[in-house]
Amino acid sequence: MVAAGVVGLLMIAGCSTTAFLGRAGVPRGAKVVGGGFAIDWEAPTAGTAYLVEETSGKIIETRSLDEDETLDFDVDLSDDEVVQVFERITGVEMKKARLVLYFKPSPAEE
Repeated sequence: MVAAGVVGLLMIAGCSTTAFLGRAGVPRGAKVVGGGFAIDWEAPTAGTAYLVEETSGKIIETRSLDEDETLDFDVDLSDDEVVQVFERITGVEMKKARLVLYFKPSPAEE
């Protein structure tokens, strides 16, 4: 289980984008819809979700979602190995980290 969490964090870090269009690299027009270390959020419409560690400005995950699709994110704060990987990836101590979930709806199809 520990290995899966660490591998998951490493894979998530690989999903970062370098297209810095707005705050923390999130496209303009994206709205804050949640945050924290345990997120279970359902998209109201198709679009893209951006999970950002605000202290460092790093995008932790970018995911395209369909309408009513759920985004689940959970960090086991009691697992020292997971915490160490998170801190190494973000460069931020876990106690200072601030995860924010943004969502940008897809443009309406004509």
